[in-house]
Amino acid sequence: MARPRSIAPKYRRKGNHAVVTLTDPTGKRKDYLLGRWQSAESRAEYARIIAEWLAAGTCIPASGGGVLDLTVNELILRFWQHAKLHYRHPDGMPTSELDGYRYWLRPLKQLYGHTLARDFGPLALKAVRRTMIDSGLTRGLINQRIGRIRRVFRWGVGEE
Repeated sequence: MARPRSIAPKYRRKGNHAVVTLTDPTGKRKDYLLGRWQSAESRAEYARIIAEWLAAGTCIPASGGGVLDLTVNELILRFWQHAKLHYRHPDGMPTSELDGYRYWLRPLKQLYGHTLARDFGPLALKAVRRTMIDSGLTRGLINQRIGRIRRVFRWGVGEE
């Protein structure tokens, strides 16, 4: 049987420095300089970055200002990748909750998809709710959908 391949990117040398290259969900690659080659500090930085990368579901970890520039669509994309793994039956089949999110997030994407996630506030959520009311949905269903939209943003805050 073949040896399992490591999922973590390699600790590499670039000149006198250590570097690791990570990819985001869209396939873009980014190099992270870790410090002087083979130093204890560069090894510790590599371990930290890889741990964050794996914890984020093999996505590039958010750094400083990057998280502030996320659009609502990008937040939904990251949540969707989490939801595909989280909302599963014990046998591995997706639950109906996953299909529900596809429909529940549609008005949010249509109205505020290109808005920065940090600019999405209570008034924007009320506007999304108003579109659901205007489409003739019942109060219970609207409250359920709004709760799930809030859950997406709460998940985003928890993931930084």
